[in-house]
Amino acid sequence: MSLWPSTIICLLLLPTVQSQAQQTNVENKPVPIDEVAMPSDEATLVANKDWSVTQAYIDVFKILSTQNTCSNFYGGPRKATTVLNSLVTRVKSQPLPSDVSFQMTGPFWIHDQTTGASYRLFEKTMVNTNGSFYQRRGNPMSKFPSDVGSFAPGSRAARALILLHELGHLIQGEDGDWLIPDDGFDDTQSKANTLRVQQVCRKELNALN
Repeated sequence: MSLWPSTIICLLLLPTVQSQAQQTNVENKPVPIDEVAMPSDEATLVANKDWSVTQAYIDVFKILSTQNTCSNFYGGPRKATTVLNSLVTRVKSQPLPSDVSFQMTGPFWIHDQTTGASYRLFEKTMVNTNGSFYQRRGNPMSKFPSDVGSFAPGSRAARALILLHELGHLIQGEDGDWLIPDDGFDDTQSKANTLRVQQVCRKELNALN
C-alpha cells in the first residue's frame, strides 16, 4: 500500500480509568492485565480539559481493554488500547464545518511497537466543537448536527463511535491495509466506514445509551 507524505481524513456525518486486572468479554474470557495497555496519564491530563473527550476516551478504553468482537477488530486489547492512548494525546477541540465531526491532517508516521501495533499518527488531530461529537439536535427537523451511525448526536455512544471510527484509520490489518479506508471528503465512504465500525462494536456501543 502506497503511503503519501501527507493526507487528510475527515469523518463526515450524514443524516441517517483504569484497567482492571481481569475483565470479561461476551464469552466470559478474562484478559490478563499485561495484555492491555495501561490508561495513559498524559491522555487523561489532556482530556481533563474537556469532559466530553475524557468520557469518550474512558468509554472506548473500557470497550477495547476487554477481549470482544470490537477489540478483536482492532487487533486485540493490547494493540487497540496502545493506539487509542497515542491518538487521544493528540486530540484538540476547535470549530470546523458542521458536517465534519473529526479531522486528521498532515504528515504521518508508522510505529512498530513491541506490542505488535503498526499504526500512523497525524500532525493535526481535531474534533469539531460545532459537530455531532459535542452538539445535540434540539430541533428534530434540523439536518445538523447529524446522527453518528444510528446514534443521536452528542450522545455517549455517538462520541465513542467517532473515536472508534478514527482509530480504524490508524491501525493496519494483517493484509497491510488500514482497518477502514480513508474517507476524506467522500460522504458515501465515510458513512460506510462508520457503519462498519458500528457493526463490529454494536453491543458495546448500545450499552452506553
